[in-house]
Amino acid sequence: MAGETVTCAKGNNYKLHKEHALTDKKDVSVKAVPVESTKAVVVFIGGAGDKERYYFSGPYRNIQLARLGFDKRTEALRDEGKYKSEWLGYNEVRGKQDIQRHVLSLIPYKSCPIYIVGHSLGAWNGAHLSKQMSEWGYRIQMLITLDPVGEGALVWVGSDIYRKRPEPAAAEWINIKAMPIQRDSSDGVADFGEKWLISCGPSINVDVNTSHADALGLFTTPIAGSKSASDLLLESIMKDFP
Repeated sequence: MAGETVTCAKGNNYKLHKEHALTDKKDVSVKAVPVESTKAVVVFIGGAGDKERYYFSGPYRNIQLARLGFDKRTEALRDEGKYKSEWLGYNEVRGKQDIQRHVLSLIPYKSCPIYIVGHSLGAWNGAHLSKQMSEWGYRIQMLITLDPVGEGALVWVGSDIYRKRPEPAAAEWINIKAMPIQRDSSDGVADFGEKWLISCGPSINVDVNTSHADALGLFTTPIAGSKSASDLLLESIMKDFP
């Protein structure tokens, strides 16, 4: 009953789930197994103080604003059951048990394209998540890191993040660094947490004139001609639809 096995560019094998005809030795009638309709799962991962309070600050719902805006763009797919998204905190995707509870429960089948959009500490842990899930055989189609933070030892001590620098694994990786002309308090917080300065690896690696806290702005500012990370994410998702 297993589906066709294909080898992706990074060498991972994935099972393609499709409809099969099943027959029983005593039953000559043809049985059809329904095809799973969901073709895209997007996980939006917030940073410190995003989904819950962080040292008496927040929640600010920064990544949730980006998620809600993107969900409007995919409303038709969502209504048809072909797309779903989830908003998680950075501390909900660290460690096997949390990943199983909060992430794997969202995935209908292993070859389903998974898209990870992380902001700040959520980008740091989200990058680790992409590697872990790829090692488990899941298909990470795109990773988007929005001004990732996590290099600072003091932040690691007080936050539930991985200590080791991430080694992302995704078919496509977009990294966006906040470099505002006019800084605000959130940029100072990001400096304290120490940004992850990425010099190589992403397929797109750009700076934008947006403050650290503005996850929506980081997500929707044009970075490739007239296209934003949100546009590129939508394009990638639509490739899986006829």
